[in-house]
Amino acid sequence: MSKIKIDYNGFLNSSGYSQAAQNYISALNKTNLYDIRFSLFGNKPNRPAVSDNKYSFFMELCRKKFNNDNSILQIYHCIPPLQKRIKKLQKNIGFGIFETFDVPENWIEILNQNDAVIVPSLFNYKIFGHSKLNKPLYHIPHCLDMDLYNDKVLPSQKFDKFTFLFMGTWKKRKGIFLLIEAWCNEFTEEDDNVQLIIKTDKPKIAEGYIERYIKKINKKGIAPIIVENKILSEEEIPAFLRTHNCLVSPSMGEGFGLPPIQCMALKIPIIVTDFSGVQDYATESTANLIQNEGFVQLADMDGIPQFKRKKWAFITVKSIQQKMRYVLENQEEVKKKAINGYDFVHKNFNYTVIANKFSDMIKEVYGS
Repeated sequence: MSKIKIDYNGFLNSSGYSQAAQNYISALNKTNLYDIRFSLFGNKPNRPAVSDNKYSFFMELCRKKFNNDNSILQIYHCIPPLQKRIKKLQKNIGFGIFETFDVPENWIEILNQNDAVIVPSLFNYKIFGHSKLNKPLYHIPHCLDMDLYNDKVLPSQKFDKFTFLFMGTWKKRKGIFLLIEAWCNEFTEEDDNVQLIIKTDKPKIAEGYIERYIKKINKKGIAPIIVENKILSEEEIPAFLRTHNCLVSPSMGEGFGLPPIQCMALKIPIIVTDFSGVQDYATESTANLIQNEGFVQLADMDGIPQFKRKKWAFITVKSIQQKMRYVLENQEEVKKKAINGYDFVHKNFNYTVIANKFSDMIKEVYGS
């Protein structure tokens, strides 16, 4: 029996979209059921963010040639405005990922041109399901390579301080400005043996903002805030994450959220907002949850058009302070949650489980 041909359209860079796509493709490839071609958005991959092994693998998929027939299943792993039919194929599947309520109507119009839509979280399944989407909707969570993400990974370095980590894009939605304010309010060099590492896509901007903020509040002796500027490939990320004692992600909304689940797969405690996509894996028994105090509607969020006039989780600075302090002072209880999270993630988000979900969807959509 011939393999189903899949033309998977995505990015090859350090973005969450790219990391998720790489893992989906790797999971599908291991089944040996599909003939996969990778069609790259943009002219070139972001080379430093991709390991040598992954780069060679995906470049080989990019060079693959398919006959121009109608037997190809085309998948678009990107925001809907970038989804378009390059040619009339037998089946087309689009991804729907949104970070908060009320998916833009023009997104739904685009997604309705596909034969099916994949969403990565139950939160997304709900909000897209309540929209005017009229195509089959499938919940297929992101997955991780558990050969890379496990508790046998050794840290790339060791610190003599309890180390919190923020890892994400430099955007208001991620809660980074609230986190910096909370840190400066809560921890001092004299009283607390702690530090905060910030890993973001704009390290120079981050350093400048932190310097200006501390100068503005005119407070001495704040516990260290360090911006990490090294570009990491996926194969380097696990060892980097393992150098930290706890991830802090006070996000106002996530489609899924990769850093928290990556840390859970390494048995690293996490602090996350109890809202949106992270709820697929972050619960009271697996994570340290920041409870939002309702929702706030904002005219603008990070200058992103689709986020105009949307509602977001309302997070207070005090709630972030309290949760970080709790983690620092209750490390045994926090470790128990990390063990629960580790077991849950390894059982439910590995390549085999997610490839099976993907294959079930393909059988229904493709009719084979």
